[in-house]
Amino acid sequence: MKIQKDYSLEQLTAESVNVVEISIATINKKPHEIGRSRMAYVNSPTGRKQLTETLPEEYVKAVLALWGENPTVSDPTA
Repeated sequence: MKIQKDYSLEQLTAESVNVVEISIATINKKPHEIGRSRMAYVNSPTGRKQLTETLPEEYVKAVLALWGENPTVSDPTA
């Protein structure tokens, strides 16, 4: 059994993005969805770091193409 991850970018704005991670198992040469999770990232220094550590490069590039060079949201202060 082989498990693959696919991603879907939803509600991508200049301030945030929602990402759906879909786990697909190949059983007897047929794909079956076995799990789905949602993650949200904010265009802040911390959110950008989390995004780059979690998603494959092509998805990071797609998000950063809209977000631009600099964060648009500040990290929360204590």
